[in-house]
Amino acid sequence: MWNSRRILREIADADLRQRILRAFWRYGDAATKAVATAQLAKGLHFRDATIRKMPVEKKTELLASRIGVPEFEQTFETALMQYHTHEANEMMAAFLDRWGIAHVNGSIEGDESKAPSAEAVRSAVDELQERFDRRAVVLYLASAGLLMGDDWREAAWPMVDEIVQASLW
Repeated sequence: MWNSRRILREIADADLRQRILRAFWRYGDAATKAVATAQLAKGLHFRDATIRKMPVEKKTELLASRIGVPEFEQTFETALMQYHTHEANEMMAAFLDRWGIAHVNGSIEGDESKAPSAEAVRSAVDELQERFDRRAVVLYLASAGLLMGDDWREAAWPMVDEIVQASLW
């Protein structure tokens, strides 16, 4: 079972993890960032104001230090979503196009879209593996399974497990 903390620990390398967590601070909404700030302050025994005043890079480092803390699960899920919708949207769009799912620049349009089959996921990975970094593809598939629900999970996670177990980075 993949959760956001496991995805960030086992799939994302240090550089990618920093980019994902930086995306949280850059693109997250104010309320979500306020919750993360309060959680960081409490966990690190800082004042909220101290964390709020820190530069994004420092807040990113502090958030990365909390990878093992379950209370940050939702924050990390948001970070994965923000990263993909803002910085990996070209890859998302390529996969969605391949699966015939309507989208605007990688963001799915409406709630009626059907998840791809496991076979369609495998086929898309085979087709797009030369175009996109393998780790980024696995990160996307693991995140889609986590964030998009059971049908996506059943389609994407077997491929994620296969690649991770084989360490095909």
